[in-house]
Amino acid sequence: MGPSQRQLRLLSPEDRAIYKQWLRRSAVFYSMVLALLAVGIVANNFFASPSSDVAGDTVHTAAITAKR
Repeated sequence: MGPSQRQLRLLSPEDRAIYKQWLRRSAVFYSMVLALLAVGIVANNFFASPSSDVAGDTVHTAAITAKR
């Protein structure tokens, strides 16, 4: 966890500025990672065609069983 309010008050103004900058940059970094992950998930769902041999598809499974 980060420093408490009392600990932040004890820091010099330069150290507080560095801490806030680090905190902001890490929030932006992890937000970008999350956004890229979301884009990847959407792209995967959009471009990946479902297989015609899906075991959970009851109608298709019944049709395969009937052919035998």
